[in-house]
Amino acid sequence: KGRCQMKTDTLYTSIVGGSMAWVAYFVGGVDHLIKALVIFMTIDYALGFMVSLVFKKTESKKMFKGLIKKTAMVLMVIAAVQLDLATESGNFMRNAMILFLIGMEGISMIENLGKLGIKVPKFLSNAFTQLQIDNDEKKDDAK
Repeated sequence: KGRCQMKTDTLYTSIVGGSMAWVAYFVGGVDHLIKALVIFMTIDYALGFMVSLVFKKTESKKMFKGLIKKTAMVLMVIAAVQLDLATESGNFMRNAMILFLIGMEGISMIENLGKLGIKVPKFLSNAFTQLQIDNDEKKDDAK
């Protein structure tokens, strides 16, 4: 019995580890920007869930839609990495895309906090808006 369990654990570990390695490769590596994006996406998703609980509007369809949006964001990072590789521009497009998405997530987090009745300092909401605008302009300049 113990030997079958070990094989299952090894298979599970190999699948999860291999999948994570592929994701890390496709998003251009795991650095502070990717970590920040994942953290912001997770916090925003959790805050959205909290808002749905407070207003008693928790729906699996809306939660699934949120996951689809987060997946689309990761796909955009993968596309930006491919653009960087094709144009030999280092990590310019990838980093601009990630910073743009962090700005979007930050704005969404602040909106969710507002719905929960939690005030956020103006400088923080301004910082996220500026981050989104600055990196949107960088993407336009690269075209």
